[in-house]
Amino acid sequence: MVLIKATPSFYSAEQLDAYLKCIGLENLSREPTLENLTRVSQQHLCRFAFENTSMQYTKSGFVDVNPAAVYERFLSGKGGSYCFGHSLFMLGMLRAIGYRAYATAARSTGGMSTEFLEFSQPRHIVLFVQIPRADGSPPQETYVVDVGVNLMGPARPMLLREGEVILGAAPPEKHRLIKAPMPYSSLEETDEESRAVADNWMYQVNLDTRGKLLPEGRWRIMFAFGGEEYSVRDFEAFSFVVLYKPGGILNDRIMASRWEPYGDGLFARLVLSKRHRVMWYGGEEVRTLKELHNEQDRIDALREYFGISIEEGGERYLRDIFMIGPKPETV
Repeated sequence: MVLIKATPSFYSAEQLDAYLKCIGLENLSREPTLENLTRVSQQHLCRFAFENTSMQYTKSGFVDVNPAAVYERFLSGKGGSYCFGHSLFMLGMLRAIGYRAYATAARSTGGMSTEFLEFSQPRHIVLFVQIPRADGSPPQETYVVDVGVNLMGPARPMLLREGEVILGAAPPEKHRLIKAPMPYSSLEETDEESRAVADNWMYQVNLDTRGKLLPEGRWRIMFAFGGEEYSVRDFEAFSFVVLYKPGGILNDRIMASRWEPYGDGLFARLVLSKRHRVMWYGGEEVRTLKELHNEQDRIDALREYFGISIEEGGERYLRDIFMIGPKPETV
């Protein structure tokens, strides 16, 4: 097993205290345990939205994923971020608590098929986390933590182990990890040393893109990732591609989603629908929370349901295809 060393955090003890208070865990013991890792990651998903409104409601369309900028946005109550911002922020907070952690880049399939399709450039991020042992001996396990998935992301830390399966946000959702080579790999799979290099972790879910249960034994691949460590600068570069590459996954819609507790240890997801609704998904139950009839309705819903504040006049920067109703005078 690869061992992760203790690494200084981006954030101070005071910033950690402010964050834990913000997510309702001001009395957390600050001990790097599995229980605390679970609580922090789940409370984070409930407090801060996955969202891309800065891409659509600002003149620059820029989303700053640097840990300092993300901290200011989260703690000032302006809104959330997308995967890079969320997970870099979480990396800093976990290190501040005392976890040993680093970030790696992931590729997605677009999530549209149960088969191996063409994978994207690195456009996602996951964290590897180890829990230090009280006696100072090396950690025995590594966990995958991912707080930056818009939909169907893991609801708890996932043991990095071949065939590992965990419960999702609510039944019947489950997640699985397998190892397999990328479909375009040039490495010889019959050679043990080559296969070790070629293999990637494949993160899978047992639901289709509409949240419906797949047939027994079928899994849909969402992400693939290896074990290489990447820096903040790397992810800032990956984010730049996500922001400005034509046809990018975040460029063609306004996205917002957030979790909320639902039953004992289960979670529902609040989602801003492309059909101009705020939807609630809890297991197999679906509710419409609000119909959006104009742009002010959406701005109000972003604040009410997702904790996102749109600057006054921000709707003027929206492209016509995103508008609900008539567009204000262009800036």
